[in-house]
Amino acid sequence: MIKTFTENDLIRFVYNEINEDERLDLTQSLQSDMRLRSRWKKINEAKSLLAGFTLKAPKSVTSGILYVSKNFQSS
Repeated sequence: MIKTFTENDLIRFVYNEINEDERLDLTQSLQSDMRLRSRWKKINEAKSLLAGFTLKAPKSVTSGILYVSKNFQSS
């Protein structure tokens, strides 16, 4: 049986969020489907690039958030 995998399936695979049966099916498909393997490689590359980013909000933004959260009164 041929199984079709989506981008979401590949992302879940890359982030190790799939069950063992899915992992086996996807691993087998990656070995035989060049197009799927190419999509998987691109997702893996994107994950690696994202891991290198550190985002830091400007002090004015964090100060504003802290101010609002300290002064917020719930009804």
